[in-house]
Amino acid sequence: MSFHLDYLLALPGVRVETCTQVEGKIFLGLSILSEGIVCHHCKHYTEKLHQNRPILVRDLSVFGRPVYLKIPRRQFYCPSCQRYPTERIDFLDVKRRHTQRYEQNIYERVKQSSMEQIGREEGLSYDEIKGIFEQVIKTKKKTNWKITTRISIDEISMRKGQGNFVTVVSDICEGNLIEMIDSHRSEEISEIFMKQPIEVRKQVEEVSVDMWGGFPKVIKKVFPNALVVIDRFHVMKVVNKDLNKLRRAAGITDRQSKYLLLSNRVNLNTEQIDKLELTLAKSECLRIAYEMKENFREIYETNLTVKKGQRKIKEWLNHAQVFFRESASTIENHFEGICNYFLHRTTSGVMSGINNRIKLIMRQGYGFSNFNNFRNRVLACFSD
Repeated sequence: MSFHLDYLLALPGVRVETCTQVEGKIFLGLSILSEGIVCHHCKHYTEKLHQNRPILVRDLSVFGRPVYLKIPRRQFYCPSCQRYPTERIDFLDVKRRHTQRYEQNIYERVKQSSMEQIGREEGLSYDEIKGIFEQVIKTKKKTNWKITTRISIDEISMRKGQGNFVTVVSDICEGNLIEMIDSHRSEEISEIFMKQPIEVRKQVEEVSVDMWGGFPKVIKKVFPNALVVIDRFHVMKVVNKDLNKLRRAAGITDRQSKYLLLSNRVNLNTEQIDKLELTLAKSECLRIAYEMKENFREIYETNLTVKKGQRKIKEWLNHAQVFFRESASTIENHFEGICNYFLHRTTSGVMSGINNRIKLIMRQGYGFSNFNNFRNRVLACFSD
């Protein structure tokens, strides 16, 4: 037919013979350029055609119209091995009814939207879209594990307010998601980690976590050379929690006062600092506690060695029992992991961005009731 159609179709080894339109759909009849095939059983060439049963295959739409390709499905007879090999087509996987590029297009769009939405746009059922997505993901890495020296482990809820936590693992050095685990139990998390090669696990030097007690047990068991580093932002969170309790106990309940007290002083402008001073003037105890909070934050901001960091935090703990009883107890219980921060100043900051992106994927997919679908979607979004 027209050379221009062959050029626009851009598929190897075929030529457009016919082009028809039926009810807004475009049908292209193709012919195969080669006369024969190399038998995939014995690797001998044969041109002895046994039968030809054309198939209809969905391809990328053009000008908003669905495109279907009528492709010869040729079966040959091989005199060498006396078998009947079926011709393999470069742009079509075996037993599939969509071109590879069409399935790749669906895969990329699902990463940014929901399967229901793509199904409506393409006139396909949810199961068809899901089947295409899972077919493509089989050809890709299911995790992004590779040798890295620093990782972060955190948890995220699949459904807000309903628990159902999954464990998220990220590579701090690359700022990328590594794995998602359908559990928040240390034994099950360890089991998944142990599937990774020992050379990968031995390379991990630091693991940044929050203060959940199960994570240090996992790290000790799975990563033999790794130090536990308690994330500084989680530590400041428990300190701020105690400070906020003091604010409420002092009868200062306006929202702005909470923001001013819990924010870092260096991040406040002149007007906000003036308002903060008015708030602190209402309670001398609150003023003392606020200054202690800022002193603790300053320890993190100062470039200290591990030993100096330990000494500074111990000095702070000696004066913190009155106003920060709960947080002081928590810091004492995780003292070593907290002080390990001063070795390389490792934090889980990259995990916050990853968790926000995961939440966006959940919203785009209108939630996920099946963990495997959730995991596949998230890993697909972070794999490129």
